[in-house]
Amino acid sequence: MPSASLRARILRNLAAGLMLAVLAVAVLTARAVSEGERRMRQSDEAFDRADLPGALLAARSAAVMYAPGAPHVRRAFERMVAVAVGAEAAGQRRTAESAWRAVRAAALETRHLWVVHRSELARADENLARLAQLAEADKPDADPKLALARAKAELARDDAPSTQFVVALVVGFALALGGLGTVGFSGVTPAGGIVLGRAKLGVVLALAGAAMWTFAVWRA
Repeated sequence: MPSASLRARILRNLAAGLMLAVLAVAVLTARAVSEGERRMRQSDEAFDRADLPGALLAARSAAVMYAPGAPHVRRAFERMVAVAVGAEAAGQRRTAESAWRAVRAAALETRHLWVVHRSELARADENLARLAQLAEADKPDADPKLALARAKAELARDDAPSTQFVVALVVGFALALGGLGTVGFSGVTPAGGIVLGRAKLGVVLALAGAAMWTFAVWRA
């Protein structure tokens, strides 16, 4: 059994580590919100001067600065959808297609273990397929059904990292961290001696985690 002083030191280290982790998350979230709001101001300015491509580009940049519940993310998707609908109504089919592609890309780029903006992704896919069908129908001897099938097949492609590899990345990091912690806190005594069994276990866990992490990054 570890001594009282060793247990106290471990608890202090764990508490400090958790505090640093929370602080890091807070800093990253604040940065995402600040940058997202800045990009949305750029989108507003571009939209006000009728620069639809500029408004679209800035809104997409704001959307990928994702933070749960951040208002700039919702406004960014609303802006992209507004550009898409307005452009198509004005007969600017290419601009509308670009806007829906921006919606689709932002929805995929902000997904984690699940698609946060699933409804926006579905709406973008539906409209892109419809616009592709219209473009194909303008050609002589076009087959509208075939055009729609081709468009849906193209939209079904998803080059984002799959969920299982994201999970493997997280598990690998956790194993590596746990292994190093086992070596540092359990494999070494306060006097500097080595507890061989625990040290070996920690090394094995750390190596396994590093291998899983490397494999997940490579495959993702």
